[in-house]
Amino acid sequence: MNNAIIFIRNEEEEQLSKAPYLGGNLLLHLVKEIRKLKDLHDIYIVGTDSEVPGCITKKDITEVIGEIGKEGKTLLVSPLFPELNGDDFEKLLSRATKGSVLVCDNEVLEAVAICNEYLEDFAELDYEPVEIKHKKVRKLTAEDATDLKEESLDDVIVFGLTSSKPIVEEVCNYLNIKPGKIEVKHFADGETLVELGESVRGKRCYIIQSTCKPVNDTLMEVLICLDAMRRSSAAEVTCIIPYFGYARQDRKASPRQPITAKLVASMLEEAGANRVVTFDLHAAQIQGFFHCPVDDLTTVPMMGHYFRRKNFNPDDVVVVSPDHGGVKRARNLAEILGTQLAIIDKRRPRPNVVEACTVIGDVRDKDVIIVDDICDTGGSLIAASNILKENGAKDIYVCITHGLFSNNAALRIQDSPIKEIVCTNTIIPPAEELSQTDKITTLSVGWMLSKLILAVSCHTPVSEVYALYE
Repeated sequence: MNNAIIFIRNEEEEQLSKAPYLGGNLLLHLVKEIRKLKDLHDIYIVGTDSEVPGCITKKDITEVIGEIGKEGKTLLVSPLFPELNGDDFEKLLSRATKGSVLVCDNEVLEAVAICNEYLEDFAELDYEPVEIKHKKVRKLTAEDATDLKEESLDDVIVFGLTSSKPIVEEVCNYLNIKPGKIEVKHFADGETLVELGESVRGKRCYIIQSTCKPVNDTLMEVLICLDAMRRSSAAEVTCIIPYFGYARQDRKASPRQPITAKLVASMLEEAGANRVVTFDLHAAQIQGFFHCPVDDLTTVPMMGHYFRRKNFNPDDVVVVSPDHGGVKRARNLAEILGTQLAIIDKRRPRPNVVEACTVIGDVRDKDVIIVDDICDTGGSLIAASNILKENGAKDIYVCITHGLFSNNAALRIQDSPIKEIVCTNTIIPPAEELSQTDKITTLSVGWMLSKLILAVSCHTPVSEVYALYE
């Protein structure tokens, strides 16, 4: 089975790999082109750029070579597209590696593929220049990277409100820009005042804020900030709400109930949002509550990437949806991992109370991965894990996007059959909650958001932010 290893040699290549280019980012574009080789299994990125999903350091190259095995060939490439001279190919091919030139649909024109049984020859290799050419790509330099970055982000300002400050710092670090100056104040009676600390006239502004606990306060901060930007003549305001509060109130479940998700959507648009970005809406149809563009990003590729690195045998793993509403999400993860799918048939007599009933599918003697969008009190996931254990499941893993962890949920998870729960930092749970368990692993959405901002700013497809997770 064939693989690819992308070497990032030095700071110059690292800087260049982050540059906006074609698909929003040069490294993303390179990975996309390499994926056109249908028989490739995995792409490994070796360097110091830890922000790239799955990127490993150069000292771990021996471990990677051990994972790849003896069968197939490995493509050695570099994101810098260096000038190639005849000595470089000869240097590689003269090491008894049985290397060969590989052609791909006239898109990837030249690269060096090394038979995997000879990969150990390259375990201690600092770097040997290898070129991969593309008909749309010219040789780029570090100066090009700087110019491209300044051109695309010159009029972009990213602001962070109270619930998402750490994510904003991370995003701005990846984009190599400073966070926008903003201050949130409160009057004695609880009124909120949001003051911008710099001019936004004619700028493309991004507000990052999860409307999590305290939901009403965080939501009002977003609305007031939007109003301040509109009255300050911002050219365009994109509202990034990693966790969209009130999303569970998306329909009238019984007579005389509100549809609060629609109310929140209307308020955001009225306050001045030109675009809304969020992660894994509780119900995808909430996008239709808006008249402005909505990007509902998914963390399923990120979760799939995480679990692939555990090297499970796909025949011994089942992805489980905890209810009928999450089947599509679970099916997507099952397709990424190449596993079977099961569904738990449950009913919810009242909010935050779950009665799990039966399992549709075979989980006996299998490791299971439960995938859901939200963990609030943990009742649904714990009930699901209990019934899976009763049906003969072995290790139980959980992946969720939004970890609310309300009412000592972390403590109940610690006492449950769940082996590990993987969530993202769309919500940053209190430290005291996390201290109650060692079962929670947190993945960051900061890298994905930085690539989204690049894609929107460069007018390139947002879908390409998933390229490196595939």
